[in-house]
Amino acid sequence: MLLSLGLRAGCAILTEIKPLFPAYYYNDANEIHAVAVIALNSPKNSERMKYAGSLSRRIQVIITLGVYRVFGPRPLAVKLLNALLGSAAVTALAWAFSLIFSASAALWTGLLVAVWPSHVFYTSQNLKESPVDLLAYAALGTALTAALDEKIPLAHSARWALAAMLCVMGTGLYRSYVLVCVAGSLLLIMALRSIAPLSRARALTAGAFVAAALALHPYASRALFKTLGPNDSGSVDSPLIPATQALDVTPQDDRIDRPTSPGGISRFRHWRQFSNRQWVLKNEGREIATQIYPEAHFETWDDVLAYLPKGAFAVLFMPLPGLYPMEGKPGRCAAAGENLILLVIAGLALVGFSRGKMSPERLGLAALFLAMTAGSALLEFDLGSAGRHKLLFMPMLFPFAIEEFFRLTGLMGSRSK
Repeated sequence: MLLSLGLRAGCAILTEIKPLFPAYYYNDANEIHAVAVIALNSPKNSERMKYAGSLSRRIQVIITLGVYRVFGPRPLAVKLLNALLGSAAVTALAWAFSLIFSASAALWTGLLVAVWPSHVFYTSQNLKESPVDLLAYAALGTALTAALDEKIPLAHSARWALAAMLCVMGTGLYRSYVLVCVAGSLLLIMALRSIAPLSRARALTAGAFVAAALALHPYASRALFKTLGPNDSGSVDSPLIPATQALDVTPQDDRIDRPTSPGGISRFRHWRQFSNRQWVLKNEGREIATQIYPEAHFETWDDVLAYLPKGAFAVLFMPLPGLYPMEGKPGRCAAAGENLILLVIAGLALVGFSRGKMSPERLGLAALFLAMTAGSALLEFDLGSAGRHKLLFMPMLFPFAIEEFFRLTGLMGSRSK
């Protein structure tokens, strides 16, 4: 925890003194800061204002504004808060994995994530990675405790389940697909454990969590994907959040907001990619070179299945040297070096998973990784955002890889639960 916090706090201070990457790396953070500063300086009795942004961005503005009211308009204060949340997320991840793997595998996984450069960077900035990771890992750990720990009384199990539900609901405010992925993973674990002794009450507790998460997903998804313009009316009105320019392209029907069919996925991707290109061209006068397969088009589910392998490889491991132009850009070179290591880790994880014990918990964790990878493969539209978002689910591979590394090197502690 202290190592993780120290690295993230140090990175927050360093990037505040001297940004490590070009200005466009900080577009989202700069926008949130600018909106929060305008709101901070607005008269208390001013006309009600509106921020044209997604639900997750509105939450970021509100949190940033709250910090600025206490510490003044200093981005470093928000960065340090995120550094604290990011280090707490690493601790929550290690705790969740300790319920499935050996203590040594869980500990080394936490250490690996703690020093992962991209994780250090993004969880030390004024972005949403820290709270998302913390909520998701806390949801996983509390749900597993509620469902599987027969040592605790049923009343305590219900409290753990409630905590898991609150955590996954909080994560859904940022990324709705996490609701389905975590719930589906737990449901798989419970189904596979049905052949083992498990109290009916505890199974009902876990089932209630799964049902609530699945029921909440449609509402969270619609709220996250809907972007309101400054002249729209709706529940986003707030005296704290000023109006900004809406996207140049807005969806013409609800099918774009809900990518639940092959055509809907295509329309959603094309809308997001076109909107992003228009915004960057208008505001920065440059073309985006990192969009993921903008020509991809799906008419049937066979098209979707055929696209998944290359889409998944792109979001997990691109850019890679020789497969993507580096152009001497520091960000790309650093990402390529990391991705080479992640490729090795993924290979070790695949071998480790195949060799290890096929327990329900391990299968559920693998399913969680695959579900999040599939969602990212279809809905990510840019390598920059994909590089941030994979911080949430790539660590699911780490304990499997560490177990295999232990086996190959003869180190002790590789035995899984």
